[in-house]
Amino acid sequence: RTLRSAYVGQLCSISGTVTRTSQVRPELITGVFRCADCGTDSDPVEQQFRYTEPPVCRNPSCENKAHWTLNTESSETVFGDWQKLRVQENANEIP
Repeated sequence: RTLRSAYVGQLCSISGTVTRTSQVRPELITGVFRCADCGTDSDPVEQQFRYTEPPVCRNPSCENKAHWTLNTESSETVFGDWQKLRVQENANEIP
């Protein structure tokens, strides 16, 4: 009951009964994108809770700002596992 937004980004311990789980899904954490116009790879782009592409191509002679493909072959493209859990309070802890 005391788990609040102040704990975002911190490791917390809770107890309860898991009542529902989703499938484990991949989540893009950091992505290297390839410019569809000139083929230049971007610097790694950290994802901010949504799919984020580079704002502009790093090749000075290219003016691409919108056409990108994710370079999954790059060692700097990182995926993590993501799963949603639904937890119910233990019956003996309910006031």
